[in-house]
Amino acid sequence: MGRYDAYSSPHSDEQEAEVTPASLREDSVTQQSLEKVEASTYDTLYANAEVGDTPFSNVRVTEMTLDELVAFSKPSGEYGKWVKPRLGKDTKARAQGLTSTPMGKYQIVGTTLRSLMKQMNLPGDTLFNEETQDAMFLFLAKDAIKRGDDLDSKIANLRNVWEGFKNIPKSDLAKVIQEVGA
Repeated sequence: MGRYDAYSSPHSDEQEAEVTPASLREDSVTQQSLEKVEASTYDTLYANAEVGDTPFSNVRVTEMTLDELVAFSKPSGEYGKWVKPRLGKDTKARAQGLTSTPMGKYQIVGTTLRSLMKQMNLPGDTLFNEETQDAMFLFLAKDAIKRGDDLDSKIANLRNVWEGFKNIPKSDLAKVIQEVGA
């Protein structure tokens, strides 16, 4: 297996179609739900700052290494400072007087990124490309699901990882759990 162990993706498109987890397929409830409440592209920053009239309008996180993103996502950095006053009133970070630094399709924040690098044994020169982001998503989702004893606790765990899942119906999150598998 590759660097991502069970999350490695095959090299041929034909093989990939056969083994792509259901949760990563574009037509899955998982991807449709994430697109509604988190992000639609692998380069997404908070409030689509990567495409708006912001200091981050040309930032492409898929072209950055994990080490570069660790620096980029520091709360005291330009991005963290830019996000802080723009956080929604109902977010955990704002309630605690903190900022948030979501990056990529799965809106992985800096603290989570650093933790994933250790847990998944990812070197700092790893690109934050589609493969890496998908592997991180699967790692986080499977971990959240495994920690739950029943459907309600599994859903609560997913909602703790992805704040946007608070806006997804329980029935859809049950399908997400099924698609992710654990």
